[in-house]
Amino acid sequence: MNWKIEAQLAELIGIIMGDGYLYNNFNKYIIGIVGDPVKEKEYFLHIQKLIKNVFNKDVNAKVRGRGLRIVFGSKEIFNFLTKEIGLPYGQDKCERIKIPEKINSDWTLARHTIRGLYDTDGSVFVSNKKRAPNYPTIELTSTSKSLLEQVKNTLNNQGFRTSNIRSYKYKNPNARISHKLSLNGRKNLIEWLEKISFSNPRKLKIAQEIKMGRAGFEPATPTASA
Repeated sequence: MNWKIEAQLAELIGIIMGDGYLYNNFNKYIIGIVGDPVKEKEYFLHIQKLIKNVFNKDVNAKVRGRGLRIVFGSKEIFNFLTKEIGLPYGQDKCERIKIPEKINSDWTLARHTIRGLYDTDGSVFVSNKKRAPNYPTIELTSTSKSLLEQVKNTLNNQGFRTSNIRSYKYKNPNARISHKLSLNGRKNLIEWLEKISFSNPRKLKIAQEIKMGRAGFEPATPTASA
């Protein structure tokens, strides 16, 4: 079955690109999404509804290990996401991941995929700068620099002012190089809430509190999934 790319599917694709994975081995076709078992219980209810609405698939979120996980199998959905949409899978998925061009070329869809990315691999917080207390930042972290370059260009075309992409590596010698893209300042924050917003309730609450002049903070805890 070839599902039509609409807003909810576009958002779900962003979520899978951020904190999801696709696995195929010995005729097992697995789609998984991993989150914080303490902070993201409410958000995972939203993801469950998306999967039900898009794929008519009932899934459960369970705590396994140290993560909150949605894991389900479907050869049909797996093949659609990899062959029709073009999402990569395998060990080098992180470096190869990009927003599919059929989505990225259409802002009405791309904004939903970008929302899914920031809901999972993004953070929103304030910092105290000289002459600018509670200075807001919305930030995306990824091991795929090409993905951040793509997001940067798309956001710039919609009037956002983005930072330069910054690269760094954790002290762990086995860690991949990660990259950050920031949207700084109150104007960016207001435009974000108007044009893209968050579906992740925790991040939406922080952004709204910052907009209303209350300090908000979310430490950046990037995953290695994208």
